[in-house]
Amino acid sequence: MCIEIEQALLEEAQQLKETFTLSYPHGLYKEERYSSTYDELSKWLRKTITYLKSTGSSIGEDPFLTHLHGFRGKIGNIDGVEFQKILDQLEKRFQQEDPGSTK
Repeated sequence: MCIEIEQALLEEAQQLKETFTLSYPHGLYKEERYSSTYDELSKWLRKTITYLKSTGSSIGEDPFLTHLHGFRGKIGNIDGVEFQKILDQLEKRFQQEDPGSTK
């Protein structure tokens, strides 16, 4: 069951990665890309946090979970580069939990 949930979270993240198309026309953040699906990104973040907490991780003790939780209510702070870092960390984490997986 956990593998299916992890796979679904990763697949959804891959789809969300394609939504990072918005940018500012000028200013400090003009080179960054932001998601065009604020609500979907927020839902995914909540699901991911909930899943990680259900596996025994806790905010404050798990640095990655604490990092993710820091974006609650500030989802607009996740740009395409940050989202890719989050996705990379999730993939590594899920591989470590199930080393025999062929994901």
